[in-house]
Amino acid sequence: MSKITKTSITEIGDPFILPYKGTYYHYSTSSKYGFKVFTSKNLLDWTDRGFCYENSKVGYMDFWAPEVYYIKNMFYMFFSSKNKLRNKLLISVAVSNSPLGPFIDVNDKPTFDFGYSIIDATIFVDSDNRIYMYYAKDCSDNIINDVHTSQIYVIELTKDLLHTKGKPKLLITPEGILEQGDQKWQWNEAPSMIKENNMYFLSYSINFFADKHYSVCYAIGDSPFGPFVKAKENPILSHIPGEISGPGHNSYFKTFDGNQLTCFHIHTDINNPSGNRRTCFAKYYIDNSKLVIDYK
Repeated sequence: MSKITKTSITEIGDPFILPYKGTYYHYSTSSKYGFKVFTSKNLLDWTDRGFCYENSKVGYMDFWAPEVYYIKNMFYMFFSSKNKLRNKLLISVAVSNSPLGPFIDVNDKPTFDFGYSIIDATIFVDSDNRIYMYYAKDCSDNIINDVHTSQIYVIELTKDLLHTKGKPKLLITPEGILEQGDQKWQWNEAPSMIKENNMYFLSYSINFFADKHYSVCYAIGDSPFGPFVKAKENPILSHIPGEISGPGHNSYFKTFDGNQLTCFHIHTDINNPSGNRRTCFAKYYIDNSKLVIDYK
């Protein structure tokens, strides 16, 4: 029997959970107009609370992968969208006094623009309070040797989360048969960071999100900047024939009672993989310097 909890939340992608004051807030790729938020007390029964972000000043389409953080008494939403002037996918930040929103753009243009399309921003605050943003250089316009390639980068942020320090650093790129099966499109995307025992676990997804082989892998480093070495046991979350298809774009969080969970999407109809995806949960843990998702 699978150890995966499948929720009632469908027609979404790229889910992220914010636990805050006894309530879980669910954000995801959920509309072509912005982002919706769902709430729950138990991770089983969910209420659609409507739009928490819309009427964007920074993008006009492809509102993807929102993540919300409560830092310095403010809620910060990081997300990607396509900018009309640049016609690229770029990262923006919106803020709110409430996890329900409304989230308001901090600028009239994308917050982070490195000259190329970027998606899937995630924030990691280290034990020394330095802040890092991990993101994917998107395969839409990142073409290497005639191959559309998504790669994962990191850059340090200032304390206000709105400016950068130094230059972006490339961390991982698709490699090996597992990640380079498609000759024209290859993905290392959807980064997420866990730190334990002074080791840094960089989680990421591979393959096309609408394919059953969309999966989760990880790499290990000894600093936020790496270098990162990909785990031999990858993937650590992949499809189960007849049960789940295309599990990926996950994030990690702790429940109010101390359980460690990962949140990810699967295809709502496993026989017809598509952009219609469902939010799921499974436990995770670190065992002998290995990241394990307990889903089988």
